[in-house]
Formats: sequence, structure tokens, C-alpha cells
Amino acid sequence: MREKLPVKIKIGEKEYDLNYEEELLASEETINENLVDQPPLFAWYAVLEELARDELSAKRMDLAKAKLDLDSEEASLDLEFRKNPPKVEGKITEAVISNSVKTHEGYLAARVAVDVAENIINKARGDVGILSAIKESFAHRKSTLIALAANMRAQADPDLFVGKEKAKQKL
Repeated sequence: MREKLPVKIKIGEKEYDLNYEEELLASEETINENLVDQPPLFAWYAVLEELARDELSAKRMDLAKAKLDLDSEEASLDLEFRKNPPKVEGKITEAVISNSVKTHEGYLAARVAVDVAENIINKARGDVGILSAIKESFAHRKSTLIALAANMRAQADPDLFVGKEKAKQKL
């Protein structure tokens, strides 16, 4: 038996523990309940996927802002170090100014903000992928439920099923 994969998806401030593996199960004993539950379960995961996509878009905007802040901080520090060069032995070069900018705490803080935003986007992208896969699994579940119900009907009344097949052949 395979190990159950715990999946937690965070959208906004709310975290969802997804019980998709049990919800995907179907059987002859519970076919009626499975057929009734299929549309709302599919809709639930489809809505979660769209909310996760919206969250991903918002996080992409946060990353864009963090990158603009980093660029702005870098430009401000570059200008500041050109006006007031750092005290170093020897000549002030582009490399000295660049190193001064990139080791300044304001630049480092802005760089960390970009890295954090990128990590958040990677997680959000993963959440969208997981939800997309779960939603697709529910589409497959629908096909399985239809086939299972048809097989059960055929087993319950084989004469009806054979007669139906003969009628199709005559058409």
C-alpha cells in the first residue's frame, strides 16, 4: 500500500488540509453516494485551483514590486557612493562602488525580499499544480463512476444489455 501524502494548501490566510485521496475513492457499495458527491467535489477543487491561481498572480505582483525596490535601492546607493565615495586604499573604481552597493545593508535587505518573494511564488506555483492534478483526477473519477454504474447495470440485467447491443448493431 502506498503512503498517504499529506497536502496542505495555503490561499491567503487560510490553510486547507486536502483529503483528496479518500474523496477520490469509488466503489460498487457506495456508487450512489459517489455519483451524488462527484459534482460538488469537482467544483470544490476547481474553485480552490482558481483561488490558488489568483494568489499566484498576486504573489507575482509582490515579486515585481520587490524587484523594483531592489533596483531602486541599488540605483540610490550607486548614486550615493559616487557622490560620497567609500574610504579605500587606492583608486575608486566601478568594482569598488559595485561592491560597496552590494554589501550595503539596505541592498542586502532588498535582495532578501526578492529571494523570499521568489520562494513564495515557487510554493504558490506548486499549490496550483497540485490542485490542477487533483481536479483532473476528479474528471477521471467521473468517467470511472459512469463506467462502474454501466457495468453494474449490465450485470444486474444482462438480457437488457445484450438487447441494447443488438439494437445498436441494427442501426
